[in-house]
Amino acid sequence: MDRNTAVRLGQEAIKRNNKKLIDAVLAIKAERPELKPKPVDQLPLIGVTCATGWECYAIVEELCNTGLFRVRAMYRTPGTTAEKRLQKLLSKVEQSSPGLLTLRPHTDMNSEDVLTEAFAGCEGVVIYVTANTSKAGKITNHGNDPAGGRAAVMKQVQAVAAAMHANGVKHGVTLVFPTDKVRGIVDEAPEAPWWIQQRHRISDFLREQGLNITCIHRPAYYYGMHRVDHTATEDFRGDTAMSRNLIHEDYMPCIMEKDFMVNWVDVRDVGKWVGTCFEFPEVFSNQNFSVASCALTGEQRSAMAEKLNKHGTTFKFKRFPPFVMRMISLYNNEVIYPLRYTQWYNDGANGYDFASEEDLADLDRIHPRWTFDKKLQAWGIDEIKPAKGGR
Repeated sequence: MDRNTAVRLGQEAIKRNNKKLIDAVLAIKAERPELKPKPVDQLPLIGVTCATGWECYAIVEELCNTGLFRVRAMYRTPGTTAEKRLQKLLSKVEQSSPGLLTLRPHTDMNSEDVLTEAFAGCEGVVIYVTANTSKAGKITNHGNDPAGGRAAVMKQVQAVAAAMHANGVKHGVTLVFPTDKVRGIVDEAPEAPWWIQQRHRISDFLREQGLNITCIHRPAYYYGMHRVDHTATEDFRGDTAMSRNLIHEDYMPCIMEKDFMVNWVDVRDVGKWVGTCFEFPEVFSNQNFSVASCALTGEQRSAMAEKLNKHGTTFKFKRFPPFVMRMISLYNNEVIYPLRYTQWYNDGANGYDFASEEDLADLDRIHPRWTFDKKLQAWGIDEIKPAKGGR
């Protein structure tokens, strides 16, 4: 079997599975009587690990927005800018729904005892584990293969399993990269980076321990993060040229070839689907589910920016040079993650979950996606005026 056939068959299987799950949710919604709001103290408690992170913070916020759950935001380090963001959210939630959100700092993912205490009373937990190290949002070794990286991941997973068993947690949700559609199927398929392989094993490992785990597969490329999508903002998450590589006139950057299909996700969309998984456990228990916010090539993204712009500004696709990424990776670890990921996907390897925008239509039946055109407008790309003298 050739690579393209393997990817196509994998994508078709994902779409069939998604349609089945979404149809099941809509059928339940159609028959379920309108639910009356419950007092906050009667709502099920959901714990979210690594809640100061980009993705898990969005999950905390979206779970709070549903009004269906109490939320315990767990994180390791107090006193950071990321904690202040959580505290601001807490103040907002307290005004309308006191007790709906609580914060729990000093939650060490490596400690079974700490997690057992942190998971107390939780009916569900969102599980995020990593071997990365970071300080105040600045990634120091993401994508590198640190000594004992696999062991570091599995130590956290074992602690999570023990804590879930100790507290009788009914449902866990994991957040994982897209599935590998070629390794072991296509001859000479490139090896996936170690951290992708390891993350793919987590859900099955937990299920083998008798735990109920929903695995959400989502792209590794997020709107608004420097790893791929370089936005018009001053909120940089790195120190290299790549992290400050912004969209501007005649410049729409990416790390893939212009005609290569890339799936992107907005973290708010991930948060919405996590809430749906907990709301409908009869559908999502022990299931795998794939989400994305868009599926676009670099050329399509450039064309979308030009169509949305109000002033006739042009946005030409520009690929961030791979050789530059390789050079930067020699002295700065923050580039290693996108470099390895690009090499794996763009060198005849795996391929993303969704082949086009049309493939994502089923997701819109429950949660309208935060599409790329919405994000461009939120970034103000539609208001960028042409430079008088040109660039």
